[in-house]
Amino acid sequence: MKVGLALYQLIDGAGLVGGRIYPEQAPDGAATPYIVYTVTSNRPVDDKRRTPIDEANVDIVSVHSSYGNCMSLADNVRQALDRKSAEVTDAVAGNIDVQSIRYTNETTEISSDRQLYAAIQEYTIRITR
Repeated sequence: MKVGLALYQLIDGAGLVGGRIYPEQAPDGAATPYIVYTVTSNRPVDDKRRTPIDEANVDIVSVHSSYGNCMSLADNVRQALDRKSAEVTDAVAGNIDVQSIRYTNETTEISSDRQLYAAIQEYTIRITR
């Protein structure tokens, strides 16, 4: 899915977690900090010029072992993504035109059994098909 590929490229390009970016779920024992992204919906839309666009809602979870560092990581993710547009290149998918990324919400959680903090951010991403 182009949305996931674009997200990976944009987050990895910001150099926030040394490539520890996972779709859907981090592996057991993953070193912190890390980021997990989930595409929660993806729907086709058209713009005024009838350009085919995919508009996806995504959750991006920033995970760290301390609350302060988790919040800092989430702030850096937001700075890297919110209100951005870009063209990224993937070896398999080719060029991916990200029209816009919009931050829409954020919540936090703690996993007491693993002693991890998570900031869950929601974004809407528009990608030209």
